[in-house]
Amino acid sequence: MKTVDTQEARMLAHVVDQLKGFKYYDVHGKSYEELKRKLATLRAMEVEVQNPGQGWF
Repeated sequence: MKTVDTQEARMLAHVVDQLKGFKYYDVHGKSYEELKRKLATLRAMEVEVQNPGQGWF
């Protein structure tokens, strides 16, 4: 296995572990980029608005 393949596998495993923390398990057959976008979406949905005046959007 090449170093590049090992690094890509580690990056993918890290994203999958992060997604499991959000209880998202539909990872089979999806690319690293797709999973990374899903993780970003889940993280963004978790943000809480501190100021009530900013909650309009």
